[in-house]
Amino acid sequence: MSIRKYFKNRESYIFLMTIILWVSISTTNLNFANPRYLLELIGVNSVYFICALGVLPLMIKGHFDLSIGGMIAFTSVLLSAIGSWFFLPAPLVILIGAIIGLLVGMLNGALISKFKVSSVVVTLATMYIFYGVSKYIYNTFTEHFRIIGEYKIQDYNGIIENMSVLIMALLTYLILKHTNFGRSVYAFGGDRKLAIQKGYHESVSIIKAHGYCGLSAGVSAALHLITFNQNSVDAYLNIEFELIIIVILGGLHILGGYGTVFGTLIASFFITILKSGLVFARIPVFWHDMMIGAIIILVIAYGVFKERYKKRNIKVGET
Repeated sequence: MSIRKYFKNRESYIFLMTIILWVSISTTNLNFANPRYLLELIGVNSVYFICALGVLPLMIKGHFDLSIGGMIAFTSVLLSAIGSWFFLPAPLVILIGAIIGLLVGMLNGALISKFKVSSVVVTLATMYIFYGVSKYIYNTFTEHFRIIGEYKIQDYNGIIENMSVLIMALLTYLILKHTNFGRSVYAFGGDRKLAIQKGYHESVSIIKAHGYCGLSAGVSAALHLITFNQNSVDAYLNIEFELIIIVILGGLHILGGYGTVFGTLIASFFITILKSGLVFARIPVFWHDMMIGAIIILVIAYGVFKERYKKRNIKVGET
């Protein structure tokens, strides 16, 4: 593959920007040059990596789930309630969290499919429901979350979190590239009518996509409890907007039909390094969001100008 062909994809530019950013920060802070620190950075921010991978199929389809933060809160308090009664091994916490998230996500998908309404409208409603129920459970039943073997942030090594990110990335890649569901995701994202003509069932695809998003939220809730050994209903309030930023930065086509696991991972890493680097540089927090917003505008502008350039060349070729 030629260098020119390689840089036709937006994720290639994000990858190059991530390398430049990492090298720049490493020159002023040697921690960033340490691979172990980078792994710990990924582990601490594993929720964003995993949830971004979870919403990737949805956004490729042209859908989105605004209730991700609510699902994390809901799963978290349920796990906390169970964990206050029984000592749970960490793998079992993740498994139970994944099952709860999967079922809740499929409920979102079933409602969207049944009533034939926008995913944004339905998940906006369920977001408030999840947060309301979560706060009730938290204030009424939840005590202290406990797992077998102390795994607190003080003794943090990130193995469980990093392995979870790796497994989620491989699973997402295999689903998108080698399953009928994955093919339906790209088909509906590209051309809904053509996808239906090819025999893909839209309702099934919607339920599976939202179920997978819920699964990622459930796993994330479990990892938050395992990492920090505490529960917080509002820990990931408004995470949905950060996930949109990550997936778009990772090369997602705004109108759907295209998106990659590699691009999503690189964009997650870029945002993680950027935020951490700004903290080390002691730059005020309000500048963080402004810089990320500016980057998003530049990325979108790049995509728009690229499409215009491509259309202009096609017209010139036709004439």
